[in-house]
Amino acid sequence: MKQSRGVLLPPLDAGRVRRADLYGALRTAVLDGVLAPADRLPSTRCAAADYGVSRGLMEEVFAQLTEEGLFVRAVGRGTFIASEVAALQKPAHANGRPASSMRGLSRRGLAAAANAACREPDRPRAFNAGTADTSEFPWKIWCRLQLRATRELGREALSFADPRGLPELRAAIARYLAQFRGIRCTPGQVIVFSSAQQALNALALLLLQRGDTVWIEDPCYLGARAAFELSGAAAVPVAVDDEGLVVEAGIRRAPRARLAYVTPSNQYPTGAALSLERRIRLLRWAARHDAWIVEDDYDGEFRYAGQPLASLYSLDVRLRAIYLGTLNKSMFASLRLAYAVVPEELVELLANIRTQMDGFSPAVPQMAMAKFMEEGYFASHLRRMRAVYGAKRKALIDGLAPLAARGWNWSANPAGMHLLARHPDGGYVRKVGQASALDVTLLGRYRVAKARQDGLFLRFGALDPESIEAGVQKLVRAAGCTAVTRL
Repeated sequence: MKQSRGVLLPPLDAGRVRRADLYGALRTAVLDGVLAPADRLPSTRCAAADYGVSRGLMEEVFAQLTEEGLFVRAVGRGTFIASEVAALQKPAHANGRPASSMRGLSRRGLAAAANAACREPDRPRAFNAGTADTSEFPWKIWCRLQLRATRELGREALSFADPRGLPELRAAIARYLAQFRGIRCTPGQVIVFSSAQQALNALALLLLQRGDTVWIEDPCYLGARAAFELSGAAAVPVAVDDEGLVVEAGIRRAPRARLAYVTPSNQYPTGAALSLERRIRLLRWAARHDAWIVEDDYDGEFRYAGQPLASLYSLDVRLRAIYLGTLNKSMFASLRLAYAVVPEELVELLANIRTQMDGFSPAVPQMAMAKFMEEGYFASHLRRMRAVYGAKRKALIDGLAPLAARGWNWSANPAGMHLLARHPDGGYVRKVGQASALDVTLLGRYRVAKARQDGLFLRFGALDPESIEAGVQKLVRAAGCTAVTRL
């Protein structure tokens, strides 16, 4: 087995390198923590070649640092940083640099940085866990498919990938959408992104001029609002009720809006489903005013009763709807694969924008995902996870049952990986959330217009049944009700 050549050594200024320069640079690197205890140093031959000096000079420097106790030399093994130097090293913040300043930062950038809606918590707990439950994921199958993908791609996997997405994955997504969502599209209309958020940023940049008006749901997914505001558009909040977006309210407020952003299958965060009548009304409005509709179907795979609702895209005959989906929710968060279905003439434009964001998605997971879909594993996984999430949602609702007597309510739409428990008295809701000591988010955070009513946003996707039950009991007791314990 070949031994490592060792760590990289600190650079020196160009020009003639003297013994004092070498000694000072290495000693400073050790004391500043750049070289850590037990790090293996390169041989004096390699170090001399790196610095462009003689090996004899390098031997002198190593010998002096060894005598001082900073280096340890072991015959047949090499030279290492002594473990004792840990007590001498400066803490990371003590590097002599002045504290960073907030001056000169843009207001737009600070506004975006203040929005942490897209940032997931460090660990799932009740009730912040909206990511996928990976305990049931077929890990061995996935590993095998990744290995096959690596072999088939060969050295192509090491190069640039198509910014539109691998053809195999685009074709697999198109077939999946036709079978599961009734969406008729060609692979040429599918473009792959790393996330729905990235797709929103690219679409906002392409479709909107500065000052254009955009309908957003109120309450709304804050990542969408940020994407449109960063593009310079004016976001107009449109009320949401138990039938989803109130289209007539949007027409009254901004009849000539350039774009409408909606989550029709499972409104984020209320959980309402957009009624068929309103879907048709929204499409007619978009056709009449030549506006775009961005349909974010972020968890459309997870509906626990009946057939999936017809997507806006499948009802659209005027090609004004754009469909967004993500595989990160249905698979696992680190997959980083999502997609948009757009008119074919927009694909190349979006691909060029994508190259200015992060270039492309890595080829190996794309190819593995294509195989996962084409060989039937994805359909089996979705069926299994629908049962898992459906059982979690039922356990959550059953546990919250005592709250109904105190005026609490939640959406009857049997879908999604979260539940919004609402109450007319916002002050009471805030007190319950605080008293429960749980990681819950208030509905008010997602609102633009203030409202007396508030709610608790309960994300349960990645929680195990025990965590759900314990969390529900805390919530019910905080609301002044008697918790129901299952035997």
